[in-house]
Amino acid sequence: MHLAKEDCELTGYYFKETGYRKIPANQCYGGLKLDPVKKACSSYIWIANMLSLRSIATSAVVCAVLYYGWPIIEAIILVLPIPDPKNLIEQIKGVFGAILGFI
Repeated sequence: MHLAKEDCELTGYYFKETGYRKIPANQCYGGLKLDPVKKACSSYIWIANMLSLRSIATSAVVCAVLYYGWPIIEAIILVLPIPDPKNLIEQIKGVFGAILGFI
């Protein structure tokens, strides 16, 4: 328990032991994982994770790409051949009418 308190102060997490450990010379692969489990010390730790430098940098890059790349995305959407939905609905009705007439 003393180590858990120190880990919480340093990292905000502690490891809960499951009561099992792998013997160093063991050649087993796969199976049930009984390694220690990483637990958060506080219910507010996710706020600290959201405010980490990596998540802020990732969000900034995504926002910059969307902001500066939007004219390119919009141009691609305008150039794509999107069919007229009114004509498309009439074509679908005609196909289903022909199928129902055949049946």
